Amino acid sequence: MGALVLGMHRSGTSAATGLLNLLGLSTCVSDDLLIGARTNAKGHWESKSLFKFNDRLLAEMGRTWWYPPSMEELERWEADRNRTTYDEGRSAFNRVHPDSPWVWKDPRTCLTLSFWRHALAPTVAGIIVSRNPLDVAHSLNRRDYMSIDFGVALWARYNRLLVEQAGGMPVLITPYEDIVGDPERWCGDVRTFLSDLGVDMADNVSSKAIRQFVDPKLQHSSHSREELGSAGDHDAGALLYDALRDLSGAHTSFVVPVLEAESGWVNDQLEAIGPEWHSTWKVPGSTPPKLTSRVRSLVRRATTLKR
Repeated sequence: MGALVLGMHRSGTSAATGLLNLLGLSTCVSDDLLIGARTNAKGHWESKSLFKFNDRLLAEMGRTWWYPPSMEELERWEADRNRTTYDEGRSAFNRVHPDSPWVWKDPRTCLTLSFWRHALAPTVAGIIVSRNPLDVAHSLNRRDYMSIDFGVALWARYNRLLVEQAGGMPVLITPYEDIVGDPERWCGDVRTFLSDLGVDMADNVSSKAIRQFVDPKLQHSSHSREELGSAGDHDAGALLYDALRDLSGAHTSFVVPVLEAESGWVNDQLEAIGPEWHSTWKVPGSTPPKLTSRVRSLVRRATTLKR
């Protein structure tokens, strides 16, 4: 038994996973754990091998973490079981998560949740973290130089796929602000939710340890719902954000809400960057590179190194 921490990149899933680890849930083995970086000073709390496995699943769809599939593409891929099998996924997971109860976080799992629910059956709980799309977009802009519009569109696609794949699953939906605003209370809510599902939790976690782990100063962006609503074509993110806020709390068997069809604006934003972009080729003010410019970039780098 374990918990999947689910949420868009830059949504606070790392903080949630670290707190769950304090509460007694095991992360992956230490030599597979992705260490912290400038953009995640407290640690990413991710498995290196499993985020690569998720990348492999997305590649089978012709997609990437920044170029996620539509729900229709995801369903077609799931129907084709001649590719990566659930047994392969289960074996890859068990190799790096030998202990139970466990906690696993990778934002890509928002896109591949249906696969992992089959692979890790029978019982997997979800901790869904939702953050204002504008905050996420500004964080991605600082880290990866993505446009704000693109960041909101990416948030909308991730969370739509997450919600539509979570039907029937025990989930706790929580706003990011609850984690950074009152981490002790949040830990209490999570403890109750998981304990009711039969998950053994640590009973000796100090309030000091919780407060020291979550630093509200790390929240660099804090936009209001009103700002999101007045930001151009961001209705797709705003409506879904409202739906997630309305669904905050524990669900023993999540019922997928009725959602409006995805805005064409979301797909237009994703297609504008497409599958060839990657953050390692991005610099402030540049445009998404095509394949030829990527090759030229690599040649220039190689030439520089030779000098």
